[in-house]
Amino acid sequence: MTKYDINKVKNIALVGHGDSGKTSLTEALLYDSGMITRLGDIKQGNTTTDYDPREIKKGITINSSLAYLDWKGLMVNILDTPGYLDFITDTKLSLRVVDSAIIVVCGVSGVEVQTEKVWDFADEYKLLRALFINKMDRERADFYRAKDTINKVFGSSAISVQLPIGKEENFQGIVDLIKMKAIIYKKSGEGKPIFEEQEIPQDMKEKAESYRKELVEAVAEFDDELLMKYLDGETLTNQEITSLLKQGIKERKIVPILCGSATMNLGIELLLDFISEYLPSPSEMPPVAAKNVKTSSEE
Repeated sequence: MTKYDINKVKNIALVGHGDSGKTSLTEALLYDSGMITRLGDIKQGNTTTDYDPREIKKGITINSSLAYLDWKGLMVNILDTPGYLDFITDTKLSLRVVDSAIIVVCGVSGVEVQTEKVWDFADEYKLLRALFINKMDRERADFYRAKDTINKVFGSSAISVQLPIGKEENFQGIVDLIKMKAIIYKKSGEGKPIFEEQEIPQDMKEKAESYRKELVEAVAEFDDELLMKYLDGETLTNQEITSLLKQGIKERKIVPILCGSATMNLGIELLLDFISEYLPSPSEMPPVAAKNVKTSSEE
């Protein structure tokens, strides 16, 4: 097994309400990174992380499972966690050993009961986090409605860094709000996805510009000089936006929202790139606080 420098390691947990697609997302991450040669299917009972006979029979995650992958020289350790109430304690325990949480939200249902619970767990452990709106290809999936539920429950710190192109069965790509480019998928599902970077479709330009403005205004607050630059009407560079977004995530003041479809294998490589670029390694995390049993003080 390859040895990795601690700065080249990412420890994340996929958390969320039951049936939001965490196991399918884990499967897609493993597949796109080359760790497995085919996409497993929950209905067929052949996914990598749901291997317990009870999980296969019920089609749900009961125990947290560890998987790892290599992505462009980085080691990403992934905990696929349960989402149903009966097993949520296992999820809380899993969050104790990671540095970041990716909260998976169903694009049809939006924020649900256990979504709020895992958010509170992440708050308790002071974890950095991102949101992934999944199942964008499903009937009645609506990114903007799901985002509204996120902002209503969790506040304005949740900011979109991506927008979907197309809806439901016509979901075909993603707008990158940092680069202001469209990633259009030519092939997905069975086999590695084929995609190309294009200009943002004409009918989405106005919406993309509006959401990018929201992103830039949010991140500009972290640097007085760049904030003044922005207020003076100058344009922040992609590099400046990236640097400020990293700072906002690290300070837990911004929770970026991404999107995709795990079962269609759309948006997965973009998520891997995001994990690599923006989520911390263990060396970047502050020391873990513990309670002194003699004094009851936190140290």
